[in-house]
Amino acid sequence: MSFSIPGESVAKTAVRQKAPGILAWLMAYPPFNQMQAQHCDYLIEHSELRFFASGQILLSAGQQVDTLYILRQGQVVNVEQGEDVDHVAGDVLAVRELIGGQTLGSDYRVLDDCFALGVDGQAVAHLLSVSEPFREYCLRGASSLLASVWRSAQAHASAELGASYTLDMGLQALAQRGVLSCLPDCPVEQAVRRMHERQFSSIVVVNGDDHPLGIFTLRDLRRLIAGGHYDPRQAMSQVMTANPIWLAPDASAFDAALLMVEHHIGHVCLVQDHKVVGMVSERDVFSLQRVDLVHLSRALRCAHDIAALVELQADTGRLVDAMLAHGARPEQLTAVVTRLNDHTVRRVIELCLPSQSLADIDFCWLAFGSQARGEQTRFTDQDNGILFVADSAAQAQACRERLLPFARRVNEALDRCGMRWCSGNIMASNPELCLSEQEWLQRFQVMIERPAPEQLLESTIYFDCRSIWGSDAVLQRLQRRVLGMVNDNPAFQRMLAHSACQSRIPSGKPRSRLEALVGQGEDMLDIKKHALAPLVDVLRVLALAYGCDQAASLDRLAFLTQRGVFSREESEGLHEAYRYLQLLRLQHHQRQLQQQGEADNLIRLDSLGALDSRVLREALAQVRRAQRILALRYRL
Repeated sequence: MSFSIPGESVAKTAVRQKAPGILAWLMAYPPFNQMQAQHCDYLIEHSELRFFASGQILLSAGQQVDTLYILRQGQVVNVEQGEDVDHVAGDVLAVRELIGGQTLGSDYRVLDDCFALGVDGQAVAHLLSVSEPFREYCLRGASSLLASVWRSAQAHASAELGASYTLDMGLQALAQRGVLSCLPDCPVEQAVRRMHERQFSSIVVVNGDDHPLGIFTLRDLRRLIAGGHYDPRQAMSQVMTANPIWLAPDASAFDAALLMVEHHIGHVCLVQDHKVVGMVSERDVFSLQRVDLVHLSRALRCAHDIAALVELQADTGRLVDAMLAHGARPEQLTAVVTRLNDHTVRRVIELCLPSQSLADIDFCWLAFGSQARGEQTRFTDQDNGILFVADSAAQAQACRERLLPFARRVNEALDRCGMRWCSGNIMASNPELCLSEQEWLQRFQVMIERPAPEQLLESTIYFDCRSIWGSDAVLQRLQRRVLGMVNDNPAFQRMLAHSACQSRIPSGKPRSRLEALVGQGEDMLDIKKHALAPLVDVLRVLALAYGCDQAASLDRLAFLTQRGVFSREESEGLHEAYRYLQLLRLQHHQRQLQQQGEADNLIRLDSLGALDSRVLREALAQVRRAQRILALRYRL
């Protein structure tokens, strides 16, 4: 049964009668889902439910705003900085103008019939004084929601850590480094050398059937030296601790912890069918909540073969989860992943490098694209090349013939380590990317002076370049000359800008921006191709035009902001957009890899909650604004 209060408007009566349903709907959207229930009740109590027909002007340009509108249903569009901005259910309209006492710069036109909650200005002023989430949103807009995204990411990562790294975890999963073993007659000196080379803190003494007879640890070594009993020629059978403690591989970390505490030992052997199959240390069991970056870096640099490097890649995923849980920013995460990949590349090169046959060639290993920018995620392919010194074309060809087999071995090894084979063959084993300084310079000259439009944007990957191994003096000299060529060629800059703007999000469409981007009926967004790459491209083009020699996108953004290319407000918006898009991509990869799936960059839009959908739309709008600034600069 419905009733009305004398003097109450029909619109207000409608809200009061439907208050429980409106509250449930409101709590599905930020910032209302972060507000106290009593503040949401107050908002509903002081609002009216209004209907606007398709084609109607909800708010007019030049109008002084005295009411806050929250869309419950339908679609509204207005124009900001020359771009159409769509508003859908859950969006708050004209909040900046209401708070700032400004007049509207454009009409808010109804595209689809809509219902909106209208909250009067006095009620908004009260909520600003009592609700921190509401005040933050009104003052900072969608960027204030990033903090919530962050907390959600941390909570998710913490939950993943808790589920994966507990004392209930099986020992087999912990003992991923394998086991180091030797025979009883092995000299102590030889065993200790192997422990040092493999970075192991223990070695198991076994018989010919791999049955454990004893164990020797670094603690035993210190005891021998301190007691003056160290004899490097002694057999291990004379210094080992006989009858080592062992467990089956399917025992839990808790079982191992109990044994360690009970027997005051730091290592437990894993034995199956009377053979030693693994080893867990005190560090493995009690340091489950973190993966030590320093230790992982050192392990990568000291890996004794490619197989060991492959095994260590799993630790990178744990490290990313741990860093997410501890609040690391996406740019920190991608920088760490890149740094670890740099270690892997360097160690692979050292392992693949023939002992003497290339010693007379002065060369360096180049990284292009995301590795050069320090922006790699765990899902990455190879983009690399070689730069070497040669005095003539004949010498360059001779060097290339000797370097290519080596490069092929490195590319194959990196593929095994998770850096996938590049489908575009942007790899050092490609003869076109194994070039002398003069040949690289000629390649860049052709690229800049006679660019092929259809390949232009793809070729810009070579402008993001860094030396991973070998002296970078030659590369720095080459890069200075290339920057000079770009800086002196406005026509090339304009062509780059045109290519960077070709993937612009369509405007003026009567659909949401996400639908306009991925196509009606499609629900997958390529977060790299449609969101991050356009932003990186814009920053690269402008950085080249201004002679910026930095490769990282956020460093370029800071450089361009200092030069006045972007205002402080624009810079902050782009910074937050970049961070959010990288976070979304990192989380997506982590989930796929944890589920043993094939990683990709395709985000299902219907898998995003209201918060992520809102922030993603804002991030894409920021990318579009960056493209618009670039287009205006080059009059595209």
